[in-house]
Amino acid sequence: MPTIASLLPRITPVVLRLRPRDLCCTELAEHLDFECHLHRDPLDCADAVIFRDSCGRIGLPIHDGGSSYIAIRHCPWCGSRLRRQPSAPAPVSERPHVREISCLVRDPEHVRQFLERVSDWTGGVLTDSAWHTVRAGMEGLGSESDKQIGYRMDGWTTITAYVAEAPGTEHIRLQFVGEIDDILATRIDTLIEVLA
Repeated sequence: MPTIASLLPRITPVVLRLRPRDLCCTELAEHLDFECHLHRDPLDCADAVIFRDSCGRIGLPIHDGGSSYIAIRHCPWCGSRLRRQPSAPAPVSERPHVREISCLVRDPEHVRQFLERVSDWTGGVLTDSAWHTVRAGMEGLGSESDKQIGYRMDGWTTITAYVAEAPGTEHIRLQFVGEIDDILATRIDTLIEVLA
């Protein structure tokens, strides 16, 4: 019969881990807090399975020697939708610059496609109720009081879409203003070539 002393090495302490308030689960928190003693940058370490950039976006690092990663929208451990996570503020030189991209759109349904795609790329969702609000605002653009309407997309980055009438044409002027990095700018430009 085993003695208490012989069983003690087999007993592992149970540690109660609290979930941080801003994260969905403790597993995500543990992997985000992972620090390698050999690599200062988590993108250089093959043991880092998840990464948070200076803007708070969470992604899976691509270990090819570069600084690429795949942004994710759901936690790999619990499946919860990820929100933009707070992180230490980036140095001014690394902060994304505010950009402005404009185009003319003829069909109001193309405005919806623009808003859906850009919301999707920035980690947000264009709900039906938000689209109905934008659509109702677009119908009132012809009046003198309403020159333009704005729709703020909150995701990993904050971008505001402005919709206005293009004077002298039957087109709608669509403008995106916010923290638009090079990848998002290329995607929006490609969408403009397809839809505008």
